[in-house]
Amino acid sequence: MTFQELFIVNLKDYRKSYKLSQAKLAELCESSQAYIAEIEVGKKFPSPDMIEKIASAFNIESYCLFQNNATIDIRTLTPLKRQEIIDKITKIINIY
Repeated sequence: MTFQELFIVNLKDYRKSYKLSQAKLAELCESSQAYIAEIEVGKKFPSPDMIEKIASAFNIESYCLFQNNATIDIRTLTPLKRQEIIDKITKIINIY
C-alpha cells in the first residue's frame, strides 16, 4: 500500500466512524466537499496545513492518518475499530 493509499483508507475510516459526510468534514476543514472527494479518490493530496485541519476535525494527531492498522495503538483507534475489536472479543468469550 502506498503512502497516499494508506492516508485515503484512514481518512475514509475516520470520517465514517465519526459519521461525517464529506460535506461536513469539508465544513470543519474550511474546504469544499469536492476537494474532500478528490482526496478520497486519489486525485489530490492535501497540503500539510490541510492534513492538520483534517486531523483536528477528528481530534487526533496528524500522524494517526498515516498509521498502518497492522500496528494497533489503542489510543488512536477510531470508535468504529474499537467497537469491532470489542465485538470480536465478546463473541470469542461467549463461545467459551
